[in-house]
Amino acid sequence: MSLYNERIDVRSSTGGHPALFSWRGRMFRVRRVIGTWNSAPGTPDADIRLVRVAAESDRGEPTIADITLDTATADWTMRRMWN
Repeated sequence: MSLYNERIDVRSSTGGHPALFSWRGRMFRVRRVIGTWNSAPGTPDADIRLVRVAAESDRGEPTIADITLDTATADWTMRRMWN
C-alpha cells in the first residue's frame, strides 16, 4: 500500500458513486464500492468523503483504492492503493 494524495479524474454513476477513474495515464473501472465515510462535522476536513473501491485497471489488474471527494470543490484525490 502507498499513500499518494494525487488528483484524479472521476466519472460518477447515476447513484453518485464513482464508476471510472483515470490516474497516472491509466483508466480504472470501479467493480464495487466497498464503503464510504464522511468526515465528522466540525472538523477541518468536514467536506471530505472517502470512498473505498474494488477496481480493475485497463490491463485487467485488480486493486483496492481509497479515493476522496472534496465536496466543496468537487475535486477527487487518490489517497491509497493496494496492488
